[in-house]
Amino acid sequence: MKRRNILKSAGCTLFLPALESFGQEPSAPAEADVKRLFCVSMGYGLFTDVLPQTDGADYAFSDHMEPLKKHRDHFTLYSRMKFGGNHVHDHKCFVGNTTTNPDSLDQIVADHIGHLTRVRNVVTFISHAHHHIVASWRNRLPVTPIQSTRVLFETLFARTDRKTQERLLAHKKSVLDSSLEEAKSLMARVSGRDRKRLEEYFAALRESEQELNKSIEWLSKPSQDIEFPVAPSFENGFLATEVDKKRFLENPRQIQRGIAFDMIYKAFKFDVTRVVNFYMTGLDNDHHITTHNVPKSEDARKTLTKYDSSFFSLLANLYGKLASTTVESGGTLMDETITVATGNNSVSQERGPHNGSEIPVFVAGGGFTNHGGHVIRKGRTTCDIYLSILQKFGVKRERFGNSQKIIEL
Repeated sequence: MKRRNILKSAGCTLFLPALESFGQEPSAPAEADVKRLFCVSMGYGLFTDVLPQTDGADYAFSDHMEPLKKHRDHFTLYSRMKFGGNHVHDHKCFVGNTTTNPDSLDQIVADHIGHLTRVRNVVTFISHAHHHIVASWRNRLPVTPIQSTRVLFETLFARTDRKTQERLLAHKKSVLDSSLEEAKSLMARVSGRDRKRLEEYFAALRESEQELNKSIEWLSKPSQDIEFPVAPSFENGFLATEVDKKRFLENPRQIQRGIAFDMIYKAFKFDVTRVVNFYMTGLDNDHHITTHNVPKSEDARKTLTKYDSSFFSLLANLYGKLASTTVESGGTLMDETITVATGNNSVSQERGPHNGSEIPVFVAGGGFTNHGGHVIRKGRTTCDIYLSILQKFGVKRERFGNSQKIIEL
């Protein structure tokens, strides 16, 4: 045999993938050290004038960040970044740009690890009526969020009659099987353009089939018996007066959010789901008006600082629970969970409300080495952080939105 032919044969062998037809099972990807993702965003934006102005490991905490002080070693504050959001696009902070990026950060991670739990992922929104209620995107379409703590609880923990579940799943499977057969029969009888559309439809059906099969599989596994959470209490030395406690910590919407946070913690603890996107806007009807008054009113600036501090109370409660819960590896739930908290836009005296010029992002957990510090990334894109997080989950991507480079978390 000629040497050229030997090399050609060798080359083909080297570059062939592992084929199931020849008895070779594809190797499973190695499990990442981080296992869970919690994305939480404030639609009205955080007040950036009162955030720390110096960076480094020894940065000075702002007074209104008081609830987070005891968790300093668990998170990193990144600040002064650009997302490009505004009052119209503030709900796209975790997707970057739906023109070039069809899926948001949480959905990409759910595609990667959502099959490992009973609930693929959770998207929720708890706030007063607002024209934007979405922060999660899949295939360039907004994912409708759960807007009730009761529905959120039932989605994660409610037990239903097994026979009813089996009957509903059997009906879904029957409908899905019929749709798949119809799609297959049409393939040979349509035009090229219609074939492409039909292939997209067929792919969506196969995805639904996989999720249905997962539901059938999880039906045989025992579920965790969880009680509906009680109203949380918040420790916040910055909001120490009775007036501030009533308005910002004992507010019914704050209590609702605290209950939802507790459900999310328990869902992570008992491995019901590993991916959650939580979007919120105003704490009360005055919150939005306050952001617009920041450029001209000192009272508005003081009040907005208190709104932000109530948000930090939510984070502090969650951080505490994650950090105090041990896992099988010997570490904590905080080590295995990445929490990304941000304002979808920002508010400042100079730039006013709903601007995308100085976005802060709090990244907690994951066992990252930089925690405890403040990193000023003036003018850089927030998508660099999100791309870096994707890689921590083992997602192989070179770009996310308008990302420019991977950063060390």
